[in-house]
Amino acid sequence: MAKIAYVGLPAHGHTNPTLPVMKELVQHGHTVLYYNAAFFQEKVTPTGVDFRALPEPLPTEREISEALHEFINASLIISGMSRPLTRYLIDAFEQEQPDLVIYDSTAMWGYIAARTHSIPQICCITTFVLDGSQGAIGLGTMVRFFWSALPHIPKLLSWRRSMAQEFGKDNSGGITEYADLNIVFTSKAFHPGNNFIDGRFRFVGPSLEPTLRDGDFPFEQLRDGQKVYISLGTVNHLDNAFYQAVFEAFADHPAQFILSVGKNTDMAQFGASPDNFIVRNYVPQLDVLQRVDVFITHGGMNSVHEGLYYGVPEIVVPHQFEQLLNGKRVVQTGAGLLLGNTRPYGKVTAPELRTALDTLLSNPQYQQNAQHIGATLRAAGGYWQAVKEIETFLYGSAAHLPKATISQANISRN
Repeated sequence: MAKIAYVGLPAHGHTNPTLPVMKELVQHGHTVLYYNAAFFQEKVTPTGVDFRALPEPLPTEREISEALHEFINASLIISGMSRPLTRYLIDAFEQEQPDLVIYDSTAMWGYIAARTHSIPQICCITTFVLDGSQGAIGLGTMVRFFWSALPHIPKLLSWRRSMAQEFGKDNSGGITEYADLNIVFTSKAFHPGNNFIDGRFRFVGPSLEPTLRDGDFPFEQLRDGQKVYISLGTVNHLDNAFYQAVFEAFADHPAQFILSVGKNTDMAQFGASPDNFIVRNYVPQLDVLQRVDVFITHGGMNSVHEGLYYGVPEIVVPHQFEQLLNGKRVVQTGAGLLLGNTRPYGKVTAPELRTALDTLLSNPQYQQNAQHIGATLRAAGGYWQAVKEIETFLYGSAAHLPKATISQANISRN
């Protein structure tokens, strides 16, 4: 078996899809070193990996999420993390000698350290592949991006030159550098059209494993009739104006509503919730989604996938740019509606929410389209297919592996 190093970004949306993959790799007998921020250790260690905390200081997930509101801010915060993390991983890989490095598409410190030691690499992509997706982004958005980026271009160019000088121009590149194998956690049918994508990219669908999720829920309180689940995800849950709009929109609605407000939210601030609401800090989202008719979501890729996986049409209220792209794709596939999609993102009124929900509930075509996309997500294979792709790549690169691993690879082929 092989020693595999995974290098991540300190963000739940980039971490969650990797956990079932790493658990399966461990169960296949591989040794997995998992590098991420220390606050992810409790979440990651149940997979059986050997967790390695990246050195501090690191930005919090909240800071990373805020930076993702604009691509340029994301580039700035990630580039600022790059030099110390790259130095750390170069030293760590020299000591550990992994046979394979798997890195998040935004964790450049992973691919630079792997290239430095000539270790085979796989890139994990938990978002859409943006290279070649300009049509999906839209001309207006692209213009705004270049305009906002203009003042920062000299700083980023200087950073790129300094990285090349320190780590070698053949080892370092941009924020995202693709590998010979790139695992994309969506289905090809749900991904926007993209001429950049070639045979190096493998679409495996969402990576879901309910046993790696926590949370409980009083399912006995669910009533007959239509049910709606509302969540702003792990980070954007602190939007109190959104919750007030939700209560105003649906307090007298005949459907029943499940509202997840986040683990760190003080629910006392809401006072008494409407009788048709069940409000919880956290719920087992995969279990809940199998019991509802509509999902109102912030549009994080994991949440969008999970709703569609179970054939649930969605109302997407994005709070940052990446979520806007996800919401646009939901609309393009006919699986839901998009609200609050102009800057500043996430602003929505009670009448808009009410109208959108009634539209989805009264038109069965949205559910049919969501079920169609869900079928493509399930057929892509999930974390089992991701592990299959990894091991095929690993054993196909047997010349790079130690003798013991090569022998095991040969046994596995027979």
